[in-house]
Amino acid sequence: MRAAYCVIALAITATNICAAESDKKWGILRGDALTQAFANQEFADGIHFAYQFSDNGVVTGMDMGKTVQGRWRVRGNQLCWQWNKSKDPEACYQVRRQGLAVSLITGGQEVLSGTMTPLVASTDVTR
Repeated sequence: MRAAYCVIALAITATNICAAESDKKWGILRGDALTQAFANQEFADGIHFAYQFSDNGVVTGMDMGKTVQGRWRVRGNQLCWQWNKSKDPEACYQVRRQGLAVSLITGGQEVLSGTMTPLVASTDVTR
């Protein structure tokens, strides 16, 4: 009888783990959801890059130790940006998200991955 209870407990635990794992699937961001996900957020990997996306379409940050600035927008279902001092064309990506983790995809391949964190609003303190 005790073995039967153990088997049932294991089955319930496995079901709960599988249900929790299914909640963690990567989702594709599209349209307005994509704009809302990036506006006033920082996308960074903690080592190589950190990009701050303002809600006015400006993107600034660091990329491999160099300061970058440009413009960003959502075109259809893709996140697009172009750096001010680059001759490269505008780059556009499909965006997948799982919680705070974000992956940028182009041509079916992941090209950047990092996490999203809200930008801290600067406030002037007057005394």
